[in-house]
Amino acid sequence: MKNNQESAYIGQEFLLWIYWKSCEEGTLSLEDLGLGEINISVEEVIDLVSIKGDGYSETIKSTDIAELDSVRESIRLGRLPSLIKLRIISNHLEWFFQIKANPFKVSSVKLPLTGEKDETEMISQRLESLTKLDLIMQALFNTFILEREESSFTESMKTFLGL
Repeated sequence: MKNNQESAYIGQEFLLWIYWKSCEEGTLSLEDLGLGEINISVEEVIDLVSIKGDGYSETIKSTDIAELDSVRESIRLGRLPSLIKLRIISNHLEWFFQIKANPFKVSSVKLPLTGEKDETEMISQRLESLTKLDLIMQALFNTFILEREESSFTESMKTFLGL
């Protein structure tokens, strides 16, 4: 990235893509990367900021973010996600966390419960789940970058947003 604005924009575009995929499909196949199918959903919070430089931002809180027309309307008006709360399910493991666009980072990760009674085994299981989450996020970002390069990407995004 050449500067902070470019990295912020790719982060916002990635969050928009995640929002789109959670609304349209909800399930993504990462079989070719050895991660199986994952379920993604934006839950509880999405922050949207104006790309026009006017300083406008809004936080939308709801249990059904994917169902709210107000989110898509805000995006149509020139606002992109700057933060989302994401839920990922993979092979009976479930993570909740936030992704921020600028700086591009994951925070507030709630790891899956392991059910292990032995402390050493519990720590091992939690570290494995953290490693798997890292692999899933890398795979999601790589999938986003590959889809972004397809000629139909922009038109498909516009169709989803009703533009």
